[in-house]
Amino acid sequence: MSPSLPDHQNGIIAHCVSVTVNGVHYSVPNTYSEVSLNDFLRHHLHLTGTKVTCREGGCGVCTVHVSLPDPAQTGHFLQRSLNSCLCPILSCDGWQITTVEGIGHQGQSHPIQQALTDHYATQCGYCTPGWIMNMYSLLRKEKGKRLTTQQIEDNFDGNFCRCTGYRPILDAFKTFSRDEESGLGICDVEDADKSYCKKSGKSCVKVCTSWPSAFIPHVSDLPPEAQLLAPAWHKPTSLAQLYRHAEQKAGKNVYYVVGHTGKGLFDDGPYDAYVDLKGIAQLYTVTKTDTLLSVGANTSLTDLIDIFERQAAAPGFAYLNSLVSLIGKTAHVAVRNVGSWAGNLAMKNRHKDFSSDIFVAFTTANAKLLLGPDNQLCSMEGFLTLELRGKVILQVELPAYSDDFAFRLYKVMPRATNAYAYCQGGFRALVDKQTAGKVIMMVTPALVFANIAPTFVHAEETENYLTGQDIADPQTLATALDILNHELQPSQDLAQSSALYRRSLAVSLFYKFILQLVGDLADIRLRSAVGAIVRPLSSGTQSFETKAENWPVTKALPKLESLVQCTGEAKFISDIEEERMLHAAFALSTEGSATIAGIDTTVASKFPGVIRIVTASEIPGRNSLQIGTGIEEMLASEKCLYAGQPVALVIAVSSNIAEEAAKLVVIHYADVKSPILTCEEAIGANSFFDLGLKDLLVGDAESSMDSAQVVVEGQFHMGAQQHFHTETMVTVSYPTEDGLDVQAGTQFVDNTQAVIAQACGLSKNQVNVSVRRNGGGFGAKEDRINFVAAASAVGAYLLRRPVKMHLSLWDNFKIMGRRPPYYVKYRAATDGEGKLAAVILEIYLDAGCTLMHGNERILSGLPVFLNNVYNVPAWKITRFACKTNTPANTFFRGPMSTEAVYMMEYIMEHIAHHLHKSPIDIRQLNFLKEGDTVLMGTKVTGCGVQPVLDQLLQSADYQSRVEAIQRFNKAHRWRKRGIAIVPMRFPVHFYPGDVLHWNGGFTCMMAVYHGDASIAVTHGGIELGQGINTKIVQVVARELGVSMDLVRVKPTNTMTSANARATLASLTSELTCLAAIECCKQLNDRLRPVKEAHPKGNWESTVEQAYKDGLDLSARAWYNPRSKREVYSTYCAMCSEVEVDILTGQYQIARLDCLYDCGESISPYIDIGQVEGAIVMGLGYFTSEEIVYDAQNGQNMTAGTLRYKPPFAKDIPVDFRVSLLKNAPNPSGVLRSKLVQEPPLCATSSVVFALAQAIQAARDEGNADRSWWQKDIPMTVEKVQRYCQTDISQMLVRTGSDKATCAFTLLHSALPHR
Repeated sequence: MSPSLPDHQNGIIAHCVSVTVNGVHYSVPNTYSEVSLNDFLRHHLHLTGTKVTCREGGCGVCTVHVSLPDPAQTGHFLQRSLNSCLCPILSCDGWQITTVEGIGHQGQSHPIQQALTDHYATQCGYCTPGWIMNMYSLLRKEKGKRLTTQQIEDNFDGNFCRCTGYRPILDAFKTFSRDEESGLGICDVEDADKSYCKKSGKSCVKVCTSWPSAFIPHVSDLPPEAQLLAPAWHKPTSLAQLYRHAEQKAGKNVYYVVGHTGKGLFDDGPYDAYVDLKGIAQLYTVTKTDTLLSVGANTSLTDLIDIFERQAAAPGFAYLNSLVSLIGKTAHVAVRNVGSWAGNLAMKNRHKDFSSDIFVAFTTANAKLLLGPDNQLCSMEGFLTLELRGKVILQVELPAYSDDFAFRLYKVMPRATNAYAYCQGGFRALVDKQTAGKVIMMVTPALVFANIAPTFVHAEETENYLTGQDIADPQTLATALDILNHELQPSQDLAQSSALYRRSLAVSLFYKFILQLVGDLADIRLRSAVGAIVRPLSSGTQSFETKAENWPVTKALPKLESLVQCTGEAKFISDIEEERMLHAAFALSTEGSATIAGIDTTVASKFPGVIRIVTASEIPGRNSLQIGTGIEEMLASEKCLYAGQPVALVIAVSSNIAEEAAKLVVIHYADVKSPILTCEEAIGANSFFDLGLKDLLVGDAESSMDSAQVVVEGQFHMGAQQHFHTETMVTVSYPTEDGLDVQAGTQFVDNTQAVIAQACGLSKNQVNVSVRRNGGGFGAKEDRINFVAAASAVGAYLLRRPVKMHLSLWDNFKIMGRRPPYYVKYRAATDGEGKLAAVILEIYLDAGCTLMHGNERILSGLPVFLNNVYNVPAWKITRFACKTNTPANTFFRGPMSTEAVYMMEYIMEHIAHHLHKSPIDIRQLNFLKEGDTVLMGTKVTGCGVQPVLDQLLQSADYQSRVEAIQRFNKAHRWRKRGIAIVPMRFPVHFYPGDVLHWNGGFTCMMAVYHGDASIAVTHGGIELGQGINTKIVQVVARELGVSMDLVRVKPTNTMTSANARATLASLTSELTCLAAIECCKQLNDRLRPVKEAHPKGNWESTVEQAYKDGLDLSARAWYNPRSKREVYSTYCAMCSEVEVDILTGQYQIARLDCLYDCGESISPYIDIGQVEGAIVMGLGYFTSEEIVYDAQNGQNMTAGTLRYKPPFAKDIPVDFRVSLLKNAPNPSGVLRSKLVQEPPLCATSSVVFALAQAIQAARDEGNADRSWWQKDIPMTVEKVQRYCQTDISQMLVRTGSDKATCAFTLLHSALPHR
């Protein structure tokens, strides 16, 4: 990149900007206007420690630290974190940017990097740099101040981790607090800018030279084609210049840049020009009088919050704290740090359906906007309908209010942080309480709602009615509720929650505000509705044992790759970037069921930078991702089976160009049909795959039903779940003289090798596939990766150039299958006490559009887990694979087992409810005993369910908490708590070929090098973050009697690990360790004579002597067990306690206790991390992760971070307790251990039953009867509120008061569900 001299002609256009990255200065030409800071760092500077996932600002993996000039104080710099994926590089003029590489490396790590390592707080490590830089930025911002644990926890409202469960990350960062109450503060905040010397353990003094510098700047230019596409970039320095520019660009699509965060929500491009407003000092001014506070339009949300908090101490402005309570929930810290309030409102003006927190806050305060160039004041309501083009927001004016005014603002979201609102409510009122027993509304109140309808702002009819009324009068309240209920007419929007819920929610928020105003005049039980559930500071405990005599096996130590992940030096496949490399993207179908009449690539082919567009007919080999007779097309040739199916492959000089050109491919459709999207729709259309699965029959279940004293029956749905690995599907393919070298993000190198060879018309020995690590996998990368692997390979094969394909998160969500949904019908028979006699199940699995081997295996293997921990004498199980117009579904962590356990636990809950008995008693009555036979014919041995449950009941203090919950529920009408326990048995098959049709084994190869006696190991497993490499090193070090420092694990590839089994089913760590043990045995056998001849020798001398003696110092083992159907079972019990806001459906997991049987854990920190990660992933599946399709065309409406909501750090249990069962060696396992990756997820359904218990407590007080009600998952906030069946007639101010005589409209009967 050649530097350009700046030209500030008219103060508007700059030819280049100056940016400092990790202390190195760069001049960036204005042709980089479409280049994000993330692209600049990764693709141009090759600083790949900063990752990329969503490109929406919704995941935090791209977070960097910036030091930017303070517009309010010359010479002063603000310290901020931001999302580099949203920030244009040209917006960074004069900024000092720090990435994870800039604060430390393996030789001299930063205290933050070291803390995360020491707290075993990484797994796959892809998201880790973003967490580190967010923490680094907080320390820089708060330097010299007393940082509390609460501040630290609050700072991480925008960082996503799919692996760890968050708890260890938060614990690591809390060591930087100076919180007297917490007793933490191990690390020195003042050392935040210092590196940690790996040699001395002290602060780095820059004298070590042994560690090579990895950060020598290397700058890659922007492709000329991309420069041609770049819109102009302007940076005015005064309002006059801005107005002239606005006049010149009238009618053009111009993006006015401050934080540029809005692009994460709405991309209204292409843009004709960008105008950077940050050079205009007038837009940062803050002025205050006794009656008015004015704040400039460029003020970021973070600064706005700071201003409001300071000014709230002034007379008349205390209400600003209420506004802060809402604004502080806007997006997350990194967005609020740079996004301006005016930009937020500009989005609202352009997109009326945007649910703007700023708009609600300012409207509730009756603020006015000052607009240029005419300097006219505009109300918030007027602004909503204003044509903003040609106008500029200059400042907001907020009036003073007497302290007699009451304010309250609410935001209800699908999770605790970083989420769009189901509904916002802003309320302002002035009341008179001078007359005893009355609360008179003195002036017209403000009842402001968002997300009701695009232009709905005030509930004016209700506002007018309430003026002068006594709101403590039950009749007044009842009438107001009825008026509001009719006044609110929510729009129907597939991307939103149901209209029914949003109206119910708005009414509930109003009722909460009324109770706040009424205060002590309301019954104390009803006052529990006021406000929202406040989350305490989270905490966690971990308990496990270790045996020093077996070290390093059983020793608790961080994952070996942790530090290199924390420093950003761990290279992922998505980090590969080379000068001549081409990039590929898919053109996707937009119809879910149609015939392809034609594909027009004319416009796309002419897009600058496009090299080639490939369609199905041009694939050199077989157009299928399945090996054998099955067909799943890489590129659709004749029919679109689902919306989002790849139809063409666009190859270009950059990924951005490839993606933009892919949007220009025109697909012509014929015979368009309504898509089949659910199991029930498939049943109605008789749309099934024929698997040839016979009914599973044990005993005579039908006769048992006829003769049973008790029969319960019902149905329920289980939703899908996106894998959401932070590193999306990625492959890089290189043409070679005899075929292809491929780096693929796969969990199954053998299958990926075969699919690539098939697609390119090559033999497998011409395709070399390797993988060092993946940024998460969770099952999808077993076969779904082959879309990308085959496409990348075909591109490289055809063009004879390296081709990289790294899917955007949007395309990843649209193309890839996921955990399959289920529809289940059941009947269960018991005696009068609840002892099971028979279970009949009809299980419908949504396989998607193509029958993949994954779905076949899931349905075949699901019965293995159906017993869970219960003895069922008779079974009848019928299984169906539904064919729908959705992506072909596949494995997801805990496939079969998670769903099977929930099915059985659901039935146990129903039986307990029917018999009016405690669920825990019904469960124990039916526990398996030693020698019992389970559904698949295996006899139970080593049954540990009762001891595990007994221990959990005691350690979780279950009975006293049950009693406390009963007291709480009696004392609170609108808050309810629930508690539930789920026990779990997970049968383990080392060779499940007879049940699941898996073949193959795992190779381990080991080499010992003479000279230094170091050891290299490679194995057939794939490191996904589960710690497989660490366990291998621990085992090898123990078996060979050497230090772990001598052992290194090398990448997996198809040469050293030919025909390897997929890394799936939690087995890989165990089986590769067994292979490694066999290699060690071979080496020990060869070295034994040398040791006997030289008994005083050490490892190094023994190896050297063996080398001199000509011994082979390498070993290879192939482990492929085939003898037993079930090797052992592992057991778990989980207790979840929740608290629910009945009026909104919001809830909090107050505490979760998990006791897991891990045998003698090979690596306790890793296994604890696996338990926690599985639990939080399960919480997402069972509560918040919901996929919504457009019924018209089948498009995924939740394809991105805006609408798809896995748990974040404040969604985990407040009190998170995990214990590994002690004194429980497993004689059938590897070194007495048991597997761990998947089983804990199965028991996480305990949270569903805890929620159900709290909901039942609410239903018992309402109009609902005591009959069983269907509980579909995920148990979202919306579903929880709906299940509570609250209606207006229950919204009282005093218990026992006369209900209003007007005709109430029940909230849950007026509008259809979505």
